[in-house]
Amino acid sequence: MHQVLQKIINEYNLPDIDVLKEEHRRSKTSSSEEFNFEIDQKYSMISVGKNNRYGHPNKEVLDNLKNSKIYRTDQDGSIMFKIKNSKLKIETCSP
Repeated sequence: MHQVLQKIINEYNLPDIDVLKEEHRRSKTSSSEEFNFEIDQKYSMISVGKNNRYGHPNKEVLDNLKNSKIYRTDQDGSIMFKIKNSKLKIETCSP
């Protein structure tokens, strides 16, 4: 695993996070692929262009995130996470 990601995992309490913003160029060869095995997020957000020529996000990446609710900008449009009174509200606006 990439040294920076390992340092983050070691220094912070990551198993208790709610939302993970994925890398916009996330692919199956991404150095942070193992990162998802260390945490258990409830929601994942992927910023990706519709019909992009690279085929992102890769099926293997989506499989790694299957235990979370996945939001994608190519399918869901803009995605807004609002926190009020310790409650998370997620809004999308179709592309």
